[in-house]
Amino acid sequence: MTSSGQVGLLGRGGWSGLLLVVVLVLLLLLVLGWALYARAVRVDRLHRQVLGARATLEAQILHRAEAAADLASTGVLDPASCMLLAQAARDALDAEGPIVNDGLDPVPRLDSAYGHAGAGAHGPQPTRSRSRSQLESDLSRVIRTVVDMQAREDLDGSQRGSQALARLDRACYRMVLSRRFHNTHVRQARALRERPVVRVLHLAGHAPMPQTFEADDETAPVGHVGLEPEQPRSQPGEQPRPLQGEGS
Repeated sequence: MTSSGQVGLLGRGGWSGLLLVVVLVLLLLLVLGWALYARAVRVDRLHRQVLGARATLEAQILHRAEAAADLASTGVLDPASCMLLAQAARDALDAEGPIVNDGLDPVPRLDSAYGHAGAGAHGPQPTRSRSRSQLESDLSRVIRTVVDMQAREDLDGSQRGSQALARLDRACYRMVLSRRFHNTHVRQARALRERPVVRVLHLAGHAPMPQTFEADDETAPVGHVGLEPEQPRSQPGEQPRPLQGEGS
């Protein structure tokens, strides 16, 4: 074999090796790109789960305030207690803005007709200067103070009072669960977003960091055994309903 033939073989071999390296690099970039895309999709999915859990929590917060207002209207409690409970419930119902001010919510909350009617009838409410967590904590403290053991005995002696109390207990129980679910999803999303790859490559885009909803949700008075997660209080013969959003 002549020297020129050897050079030609070496040239063809070199080009084949170079082509193989290029193909391997392209495959590696493709796999890396797909992995980053999958990670970005997971971040977006966790954000959606946070918003879904937040919508459920929003509904349960509204239900609790309505149940508290209904209990105050029974007339079983003493006038002072009814006034305190009704005012705290009204403040929670008239509250505006998202329950968590982290900027993740795409649209403002949908206030109930009860809340809009109250705002229209009484003008601007001073509760707007307080956060939603503060309002819900205040309502919890009022429920815990007003609906004490003696008040529960009085309410149990009235059919309407017993029904209103059972409704409030269920609403408080469901709000506690909803807040736990929401904060669990938030912690999962934050843990993923705090990983170096997600932070350095900005895989979350411009989405704000989700925040938990922190509030005092303890409503059981001293000496009262609170609702257990496995057995919420209900009327005789009534089956507990699932939380809004469960099973979806």
